[in-house]
Amino acid sequence: MKSYTIESIDGHPISVHEFVPESSIHKSIVFAPAVAVPQKFYFSMATYLAKKGCNVITFDYRSIGTSTSQSIKSLKDHGFFSWAMDFKAISKYVKEKFPDNYQYMIGHSYGGNSVGFSDAYQYYDKYITIGSQFGYYKHFTTRMQLLIYLNFKFFVPITTSILGYYPSGWFGLGRPLTTKAANDWATFLLHPDSMLHFTKDNSETHYRDINEPMLLISIEDDLFAPKKSVDILGDRVYKNAKTIRKHLKPSDYNLKTIGHFDFFRKKNQNILWSIIDEWFQL
Repeated sequence: MKSYTIESIDGHPISVHEFVPESSIHKSIVFAPAVAVPQKFYFSMATYLAKKGCNVITFDYRSIGTSTSQSIKSLKDHGFFSWAMDFKAISKYVKEKFPDNYQYMIGHSYGGNSVGFSDAYQYYDKYITIGSQFGYYKHFTTRMQLLIYLNFKFFVPITTSILGYYPSGWFGLGRPLTTKAANDWATFLLHPDSMLHFTKDNSETHYRDINEPMLLISIEDDLFAPKKSVDILGDRVYKNAKTIRKHLKPSDYNLKTIGHFDFFRKKNQNILWSIIDEWFQL
């Protein structure tokens, strides 16, 4: 594993880890992280895929994990579209470094939602999203609707106005977020059009341009991405892509739970990761 930094589209330094195969099968895989989840969470799966012969790249969005060259308060105006610039920069870098490789993406939650926030799609031949959803909160369970509404309608504006950032960890939601990222997340969850609301004021979104094969995975006990919300993601957002839906039930794999995160954990390597092997033909 190699660790280094590259510059985002606007020059912001982005932390990257590269997992190098002993013998390449000419396939590159980029991990697009969930909101507030550092890249190290994906290291086990990245290592596994490198052993399969893939050139694998993980990274942290600015202000997350090891991409923290500036204080979170100084990045208060950087949000979802800044992260999209980071993803585009990584995608372009990987394609230029491995020009003869097929290039694939694994998007977790927001990482899979955000593909159309830039024209990074031009670098990819195939996608898989895990727990990525059409975020409008009323598609969630009643309990989650209440928690989301209270948190993002009240606690986000209160904490960001007082602290100058959003302390996500207080609410069990990962690493701290910039004010802009927290506000964007609130829009993503509270507006009926979710991520499509951003396209109305931004001519640089590209959801309708994405037409490559895309496997959308939902998980029965994933409270952050209910099956209905993933269905809508395919039907409304990635409607021009060649989408395939796969819904996982823990009981079908003799598991008690998978949830929003356990698909990526090493304990499920021999149980779930063959889904990735089959989709990317590894």
